Amino acid sequence: MKTEIKNIIIVFMMCASFSAAQLFSQNNDLQSAADDKAGQTERTSVRVIGAGFLTGYMISHAKEVVNLRGLHPQVYELTYSWHLNNDEVWNDCHCYPRIGLFLAYHNLINREVLGEGYSGGLSFTYFFGIPDFFNPHLKGKAGLSYLTKPFNKETHPDNMAYATHLNFLISVGAGVSLRPTDNLEIQFDGSMNHQSNAAILEPNGGINYWAISLSTNYFLDKPDFYERNISDPYLTHEKKTRWDLSFSWGISSMPYPMPGQVPMYGITVLRSWQFGRVAAFTLAGELERNGRAVEINRRKNPGTDVDPFRASVLTGVEFLMGRTIFSIQIGGYIYRPFKEKDDFYQRWGLVYNIWDNIYAGINFKSYRNSADHVSARITYSF
Repeated sequence: MKTEIKNIIIVFMMCASFSAAQLFSQNNDLQSAADDKAGQTERTSVRVIGAGFLTGYMISHAKEVVNLRGLHPQVYELTYSWHLNNDEVWNDCHCYPRIGLFLAYHNLINREVLGEGYSGGLSFTYFFGIPDFFNPHLKGKAGLSYLTKPFNKETHPDNMAYATHLNFLISVGAGVSLRPTDNLEIQFDGSMNHQSNAAILEPNGGINYWAISLSTNYFLDKPDFYERNISDPYLTHEKKTRWDLSFSWGISSMPYPMPGQVPMYGITVLRSWQFGRVAAFTLAGELERNGRAVEINRRKNPGTDVDPFRASVLTGVEFLMGRTIFSIQIGGYIYRPFKEKDDFYQRWGLVYNIWDNIYAGINFKSYRNSADHVSARITYSF
């Protein structure tokens, strides 16, 4: 059930909800300033199209995918993005991030074993400072990929990297942006990339590779980024604290070569304390029912009972970006009669404020390089 999500941090889809109007700082007379403001508030983002090429070095983090080590996968990508440019996003992070959509073709080189892939999803780029001729940035992508040659015990037993056509894709990296003209941008990036089905079906060794990439972007609208001289709500409002009560449900596969999938249920109580403009510290307690424990015991020790519950404490950080919250947590078990895998785990989460105090989203739980399960989560916050 191995999949190297490891410490890949997905801090990137957390800006999905930015919108609103923008103001214009003035040194002209009042009427001229009002006209300028009206013109600029018509555009709250700048449209960008792009194309890129990525090449990497595939790593084998587990014995079942050792045959993949040293391959140099290639990715060809097209993007359509919105470079956010409004008051609300400026107040959230004092920056102008970019969110977008991507489509890509993956040449995995060893086509006899791995086949090839097609992917699409969301991208996020955080720029340090006001976008200008030169800017360092952080970049991430998350989406779904279709891979053509999944594992099959009878017809294709050599591919232990993935067992389903549909897989999750995640990428995180950093680089620099150069803008030689107003409308043209060139980006150089280094990244870590991962594809797997998140333990929905075994075997699930995962496709993992470090990569470098070159991309070229064109601004369809005239870029207009500047430091806004407006009141800062972070400096005048009290830092946020809240309680969360969450219920989760997910599916996990049985350990290979046992066939089948099992349900995973959980309840979590969390306390959050904001300590930065977009960051909060969290402490939580969780109780889960491990369906895998029930099914393993039923198959190995029929007629006997097992305690499937496991309790843990978690601590971590949240990134507060508008109506979206992205979280990273480290957990440790304090009660677990049926022991499997490590005593500590990681959990990555992404939730969205759908209505009043209600959030909904997904969480992913893993042990080092071994996936546990993906779950849907509903949260009441107060």
